[in-house]
Amino acid sequence: MMIYKNGVKILDDNGEVLHAHGGQIFLHEGTYYWIGEDRRKRNKVSCYSSRDLLTWRFCNHILTLDSPIKKHYVRTSHDLEIEGQEACIGNGCNIERPKVIYNERTKQFVMWMHWEKPADYSEARCAIAVCDRVDGDYEYLGSFNPIGNMSRDCTLYKDDNGIAYFISSSRNNADIKIYRLSQDYLSVDKEVRTLWPGQYREAPTVFKRNGLYYMLTSACTGWDPNQSCYSYSDKIDGDWSGLIPIGDDTTYRSQPTCVLPIKQKDKEKTVYYYIGDRWGGQGDSYYESTYVILPMDFMDDKNVKMDYKEDVTINTDIS
Repeated sequence: MMIYKNGVKILDDNGEVLHAHGGQIFLHEGTYYWIGEDRRKRNKVSCYSSRDLLTWRFCNHILTLDSPIKKHYVRTSHDLEIEGQEACIGNGCNIERPKVIYNERTKQFVMWMHWEKPADYSEARCAIAVCDRVDGDYEYLGSFNPIGNMSRDCTLYKDDNGIAYFISSSRNNADIKIYRLSQDYLSVDKEVRTLWPGQYREAPTVFKRNGLYYMLTSACTGWDPNQSCYSYSDKIDGDWSGLIPIGDDTTYRSQPTCVLPIKQKDKEKTVYYYIGDRWGGQGDSYYESTYVILPMDFMDDKNVKMDYKEDVTINTDIS
């Protein structure tokens, strides 16, 4: 058991503030990994590990402005450090919402993320990096517009059958698009769905429970929190429900970044934890950003609620 206090800065094993914003927590071979944005100095993405979700060990700055660049079979731009433009936060290009999945075929961890020039958000590209270790030094494959579309806030989802999907905000955030990825997870195979056209959603997060797919999204209000909503579908490329509000009118001053399922000791029940960013804002305020972790309460498969608690008790038995 561990007790997590929401909105409080987390320190790693070196006594440094944990920076993994817009990212994900996932379980791999008995260890939890937290991967997310780290805009300090020349960093872009960092990785931490834990056995209990309370004590975090710093692993590595897995993507930086100095990461090795590898040629990709998709036409991409390899820009990481942008000449003539000063970043509004940190250095170099903007890298946001990095997500990682493992490909059993290629034995690679694959990261997809949002890429922008530091001075504006007009490019709206996705970007890819790969590594043979979850916490290793990732090779940067470059950025591009998927099938020519704009791509901003994004997430990855790997289904039970191994098929992976990239989901991102498109058309100046007006639409959410779902893309099926190639077998190596390194390119878009097909655009399979456009969701809620014209409704301006961002921060997509996808998970599966009892055979149903769920997606959390927020509205588009810059750094200010807003009312998040969820939707559900029995097929990821099928028809999705309308948007259903969850939490309060600011999602408890947070924005969704991932959902972490944790199996309980009896292995018969899985608790799903919402993980959100409580953003500090732009400039130096960004580094004041913290996190919110809350259990999601499923009244039934299609009715989900989420109440706020300052202190959340989490059973993290993973033996």
